[in-house]
Amino acid sequence: MGDSTIELYGNTLLNHRYTIIKSLGIGGFGITYQAYDNHNQKRCAIKELFPRGVVLRLGDRKTVNPLSDSKRDIFEHGKERFMEEAMILNKLNNEPSVVSVYDFFQENGTCYFVMEYLDGKTLSQLVKGYGKGLPYNTVADAIGQVGHALIQVHKHNFFHRDISPDNIFVTSTGRIKLIDFGSAKNIVRNENQVLSVVLKPGFAPPEQYSSKGVQGTFTDVYALAATMYYLLTAKMFPGAFDRQHDDDYIHLKEYGFSTTISDAVNRALRLNYRERTQTVEDFLRDLNINSNGGAQGKTPLTPPEPYSGKTKVDDENGDDVIPSQIIVNPPIIGQRNKVPTISFQDGNQYRLPADSTVVIGRSPEHAQIVINEAHISKKHCEIYYDSKRELFYIQDNSTNGTYVNGGKLERGTAYQVAPGSVIAIGGKNCIGKVGVTSE
Repeated sequence: MGDSTIELYGNTLLNHRYTIIKSLGIGGFGITYQAYDNHNQKRCAIKELFPRGVVLRLGDRKTVNPLSDSKRDIFEHGKERFMEEAMILNKLNNEPSVVSVYDFFQENGTCYFVMEYLDGKTLSQLVKGYGKGLPYNTVADAIGQVGHALIQVHKHNFFHRDISPDNIFVTSTGRIKLIDFGSAKNIVRNENQVLSVVLKPGFAPPEQYSSKGVQGTFTDVYALAATMYYLLTAKMFPGAFDRQHDDDYIHLKEYGFSTTISDAVNRALRLNYRERTQTVEDFLRDLNINSNGGAQGKTPLTPPEPYSGKTKVDDENGDDVIPSQIIVNPPIIGQRNKVPTISFQDGNQYRLPADSTVVIGRSPEHAQIVINEAHISKKHCEIYYDSKRELFYIQDNSTNGTYVNGGKLERGTAYQVAPGSVIAIGGKNCIGKVGVTSE
């Protein structure tokens, strides 16, 4: 097990039926386990609601409790959204491209749902293993399958809201599975804040950056188009926040794809949702992709052989890196080190130690990164880089607030933040960006 202070121990029995084997991953809102279904005598996966910064595990190593009375309402709302996700996924069990959920229950003060166990890789892993963009027919097959699944999801008035290559799984038999829906992640959302963890820069449309943003089928269309762009080019599409200042990006036709394909993706990626392709059906139709779950003349989606050549590496997220933001040191031959950083608009960049907390603030007595501005608190915020999950955690401790991708963080709560996210310290006059560079 990875983190014994958070995860359930191996051999823990849930619902008098499921035996925990090991954890598969810890996110900001839940923990996924590999388990054994003693009734059906088969492996399964179990997702446990465990929003970090909101709850803790008690001494019995099972029970989950809110950190405080103020967190209780947040947690209860989270349970409702989590169970809503489970119930809707359960209704979609006949959809082959959505991960099957066949049981859900409440226990230990929190919620669980039981899914089919998947053997394979995510599309993100396949692209990285291939070392370049995947063949168009292979991508069209994947987008067709995901699109068909989303059409069924949208019929239930439910949106995924977290589509990316990380959340599209390819089984060892080449079947696509859409996983990790974003609904239950919106557990701390009110007029003053929005959870940045739901946002994946490069895939999330601008309406997801605001708690008041209108969301709909067009929200998933944007993310699906950005995913297609990445699969074809192995390059991250520019983040919506950056595009509002500079919307110049390389169109797919400049990579050699047809004007029809390039224009269809461009329409689906428009910042204004009213001007964007509104439904997944329309997006697939514009691409001439079969909405029954595949493409005409498709190439089977099977894991490609690893690419043995060398590719140009921009940064850890595939984004273009401004040369002035890179701290150059002599490289270690044969080794690439991953260095977490935070870069500010004034040109200053700071390396962050992995797996260690760094304080940003006005006072040298309290902070390792000192910003001498009146609107910055002495101990304004804390930032932590988890090298295992390659994610940042940020906690606000200030008077004037800390903002991530335009959303204000709740003071005293640690938020999971993806590389590439934009951080505003105390307001718009001090803006930085977290990232990971490879050296």
